[in-house]
Amino acid sequence: MIALVKSVSFCVVATGLCLSITASAWADNLVALTDQQLDRVTAGGAAVAAITDAQAAGVLTLTSTTANSLVVPGPSPYPGQPGLAPTGGAADGTALAVGTNLGLGGEPPASSNTAVATGGVANGNQVVNSTFNQTVNGAGGVRFQAGWTFVYGAWIGL
Repeated sequence: MIALVKSVSFCVVATGLCLSITASAWADNLVALTDQQLDRVTAGGAAVAAITDAQAAGVLTLTSTTANSLVVPGPSPYPGQPGLAPTGGAADGTALAVGTNLGLGGEPPASSNTAVATGGVANGNQVVNSTFNQTVNGAGGVRFQAGWTFVYGAWIGL
């Protein structure tokens, strides 16, 4: 039951993180920008994130997690418009959990659980967003989970 509550809590936090990546700006009044101000406005961007968790219980336990993310902007194809540069990002995460009682009797049940969440957003009128997540349950209380997200955004035909 505790593992289920932790997994549900993890999913809620991961969803909140992915939604907060798409935060927007708020303004009270409209303001006309000068040409110099408009030259500094950025219109493109990407954000990616990965969250991982692993839990195990038993006589012998092993847990391991990794999470990585990278965002790379490209050069703008539009002279004088650096904010219209294409941007790509990637995030990956892995989690491994092993929980076993090694055949010993009288012990509480062994368990293993993993959680991996990745997500991202990119700006542009041409956007690619690809996410993959896979879980493998093996013999002896082994559970492995991996996920990745790739995003790319560009402004085409302006």
